[in-house]
Amino acid sequence: MSSVQSLIFQHPTNSVDNPDITSYTSKTWAKSYVPLRRYRLHTTMDMDSGEVTRVDFDTAFLPLMEDEEKRMSEIGQPPNARHWRFETEADIEHWWHAEVSDVVLAAWQRYPAIVQTDHTAPLGDKNIPENVHSTYAMYLGSSRAPVIIGEMKRNLIRVDAWCQGTMNEAQQRLAQELRG
Repeated sequence: MSSVQSLIFQHPTNSVDNPDITSYTSKTWAKSYVPLRRYRLHTTMDMDSGEVTRVDFDTAFLPLMEDEEKRMSEIGQPPNARHWRFETEADIEHWWHAEVSDVVLAAWQRYPAIVQTDHTAPLGDKNIPENVHSTYAMYLGSSRAPVIIGEMKRNLIRVDAWCQGTMNEAQQRLAQELRG
């Protein structure tokens, strides 16, 4: 048996065949957000090789609080051994749930419980006709409060563009969507 914390600190170990197909984003609602002008990265990259050399999570996140320490001590299960191929966004969704979300949700089975739904409209006051791939929410009385939503894309983030501050139109659209 492993703690959720030890599983979260591991990198997914199952092999992935990624044919480098890119899917883009162009959400109408995101256009109202001002494009990013300044941002702070917590990633160091070797510009010659294009490889990420360090991600500084210590400055990117706040320290764990008592409730989070309780969650991290919950028992979790590692993903089953298997092989993956990222041919479609649905393949990436499946990978995300099996390799990441299922492990993390073991920490959120209580204190309070987080419930995941897929391919539903975002929770909230506004009527948005588009669906999101994943919604993670907690129940507050009889209503659900969104904690995080997720949209799957294939190979959209260009690390070098973000590290160098030279984002093209596709990266700017992504940044606007992330702000929303």
